[in-house]
Amino acid sequence: MSIGKRLIDLARSELNSLLEKAAARSDDDDDDRSRHSDSWGGGGDVSGMSDAELSAEIERRRRAREEVEEAVHGKRRPPPPRTPPRTPPRTASGDDAIRKAYAALEVPAGSDFETVRKSYRRLMRKYHPDLHAGTPDKNRAATDLTQRLTQAYKTLETHLRR
Repeated sequence: MSIGKRLIDLARSELNSLLEKAAARSDDDDDDRSRHSDSWGGGGDVSGMSDAELSAEIERRRRAREEVEEAVHGKRRPPPPRTPPRTPPRTASGDDAIRKAYAALEVPAGSDFETVRKSYRRLMRKYHPDLHAGTPDKNRAATDLTQRLTQAYKTLETHLRR
């Protein structure tokens, strides 16, 4: 969690506690103040409260918190429900593409992602077009090969990260 987020959360909690104290003082201006102080034990003790008083206090605090959130952030909509990403159905052509991708990267079929990544980087260092810039034919061949290696790597990356 970032420091800025922590500071905002701390400020928000301090604001909530100040608003609760102010609301308690404004609510307790009458004779109700002495009863409230006794039932709360002067601070945060709820042992002397009945179930009805406790549920009313919880509801009052929830509403106060919602009012603060609305004042700070404005009216917010609930976030949309997250749906899991759709995975395409596995087909024979998909399995063939994966098998070819493993072969292009010179790793055994079924290897883990770390092995694939290491092999991809090793082959890219070996066949990178900048290393073959002297001859146009070699440069063109190296460019085609690195494009095929990159495509194979991307295919295996999506397959292995599911």
